[in-house]
Amino acid sequence: MFNALTIDLEDWYQGLTSTGKQVERWSSFEDRVVESSERLLGLLAAAGVKATFFVLGYVANQFPGLIKTIADSGHEIGLHSYYHRRVIHLSPEEFRADLTKGLSAVENSSGKKVLGYRAPMFSIDTSIRWALEILRDEGFLYDSSIFPIRNPYYGAPDAPRFPFFPFKGEHFVEFPLSTVRLLGINWPVAGGFYMRLYPYPVFKRGIKSINQEGQPAIIYLHPWDIDPGQPRPNPSLREQFTHYYNLNSAQEKFSNLLQDFKFTPLCNLLDHFTTT
Repeated sequence: MFNALTIDLEDWYQGLTSTGKQVERWSSFEDRVVESSERLLGLLAAAGVKATFFVLGYVANQFPGLIKTIADSGHEIGLHSYYHRRVIHLSPEEFRADLTKGLSAVENSSGKKVLGYRAPMFSIDTSIRWALEILRDEGFLYDSSIFPIRNPYYGAPDAPRFPFFPFKGEHFVEFPLSTVRLLGINWPVAGGFYMRLYPYPVFKRGIKSINQEGQPAIIYLHPWDIDPGQPRPNPSLREQFTHYYNLNSAQEKFSNLLQDFKFTPLCNLLDHFTTT
């Protein structure tokens, strides 16, 4: 059973809700995305694993050489928006403009055609179907933004847990982030914060249970998840937990994950779902 490994390629300050939306301040922060991404690439190369990198357009414009290196290493390149703004807070016109700008930056830097999209902070849910329609109309073949959990900040608990076709009769695929169903509730086991939160045996068991259901797990990570030395510019109480908790554990857990499971880019799963 192959699972999908995805990397949301953004810098540490873009992943914080307090600084991530303050674009005018971004140039004042220390850039660490190249170093942490190169560390990730080294771990992936050592394990012989290829992944999908959902790249922020802003990062692609700032560090085009990094994106070219990732693409030339055989990893799939997807889009993670341009400015890391939550889609649910955008109008359709604003979303399309951000999409177009991000797509141009990422494709120009990578030299690759982008097939897939992931919204910042999983901010596409079942209430904004228009976002999926725009992605389809702009030529994307899949989205991986819907997280079928109940969370104060994101989530669509009533969405399907496994890959599905949002549009009847069309081969546009939604790849939801992974959950385990227990006591009538979807529990997140998709990676990132949840990988840092759970003891590794619990996280591993969750992925195994998804595979036992005959389904691939969709796992994500940020470069900053394996960067315990990143700055801490007065994070909120929530961010102290979700962004900074247990950063020292992530690299070892990620290395174990690469050894314990088989992974492939999302585009390879796309081939399976659109031909069956």
